Amino acid sequence: MARAQKITPFLWFDNQAGEAAAFYTSVFGKSKILNTVRHANGVSLVRFSLSGQEFTALNGGPKFKFNPSISFFAACKTPAELKRVWKALSEGGFVMMPLDRYPWSPQYGWVQDKYGLSWQVMLGNFGSTRQKFMPCFLFTGPQRGLGEAAVRFYSEVFNPSGIAAITRYGPGAPGPEGTLQYAEFKLCGHTFSAMDNPQPDANYAFNEAVSFVINCKGQKEVDYYWDKLISGGGEESQCAWLKDRFGISWQVVPDALPKLLGDPDPAVSQRAMANMLQMKKIVIRKLKSEPKKANITVKTTVNAPVGHAWKCFTTPADIEQWNAASPDWHCPKAVNDLRPGGNFSYAMAARDGSFGFDFDGSYDEVLENKRIKYTIADGRKVTVAFKAIGEKTEVEETFEAENTHPHAMQREGWQAILDNFGRHAGAT
Repeated sequence: MARAQKITPFLWFDNQAGEAAAFYTSVFGKSKILNTVRHANGVSLVRFSLSGQEFTALNGGPKFKFNPSISFFAACKTPAELKRVWKALSEGGFVMMPLDRYPWSPQYGWVQDKYGLSWQVMLGNFGSTRQKFMPCFLFTGPQRGLGEAAVRFYSEVFNPSGIAAITRYGPGAPGPEGTLQYAEFKLCGHTFSAMDNPQPDANYAFNEAVSFVINCKGQKEVDYYWDKLISGGGEESQCAWLKDRFGISWQVVPDALPKLLGDPDPAVSQRAMANMLQMKKIVIRKLKSEPKKANITVKTTVNAPVGHAWKCFTTPADIEQWNAASPDWHCPKAVNDLRPGGNFSYAMAARDGSFGFDFDGSYDEVLENKRIKYTIADGRKVTVAFKAIGEKTEVEETFEAENTHPHAMQREGWQAILDNFGRHAGAT
């Protein structure tokens, strides 16, 4: 079903999406959970409505963190409502500006809640909008001073759009003269605001923790928003995500995508998911095609002779030292029966104990100091080649990609582990 809301705020949590959505719907009136997507480890994604405005929350892991560069104004009709909302959002959070009288509101305060999301709570309506919540972009760090340019850019990209108000810092004001003090503007019927940070030393900037989903009717609209938003220095990312030239993240999503992902036929939904994970811009017709198999190659050069590199790559005690893609993961146990027909099993676990799995398989070919071929438990094939280059060794791994993660992510993970191996083997 197509969504009526054209632009939807999308919030990236580590693993608190369900908890946060329940909290926000309890704080604000006329709010509810719309639907929850779950996987084996719990909640994955939650759509919820706050006073009629839709939000989406994702459990995406610890990669991105909220900061004050994007916040949400929350308009309260009565002092009693404001007091209740402020108390709830402040509990366990951090007050950036205390609740008080300010020139723009008889009662206003700025707070980061216990999940890190920023809210600007105020009494009365803000400007011309009737929205309960209004996203606010604070242009800071490398984007400081670009607020007005961004507002005018978005007003050109989105249709309908309009700028309701712009004020600039004057002589003696807290911010640099002529930069954006405050702007209020509408994009496709949704009201936003923007400011240039008057403080020059803020140590945060826009990131993917808060993005905005543009719900598109078809490929033509997807192409339009994608091309416009990456123009002038924007960056393409994976799975419908992009960053515009100002560093703000958007997701350009055709209505066909959630329909296919939610198709009752598992073959259709799994095919759409596999194809989506390998795309940057979503191409609707390709979502329905059979996913193509792909081989990915990573390599490293070890500062050690081939015999030593081989030993470090195949000895369980060594494998436990290097077999992790990042410092917050480790390999607490490795079992390795190195012979054709032999099996291996490596325990892969987060150091905080939150998640773990076994990487299992069996050997197809073992040529000492030259080559290893094996089959992972899910049926994918891997070849590891060792090449002596004087007193150094080149190690090259080629593996069949799976369809549950983007190829770029898989390449990055395998490369990180191989680089860890190279450092370990070269230093022991």
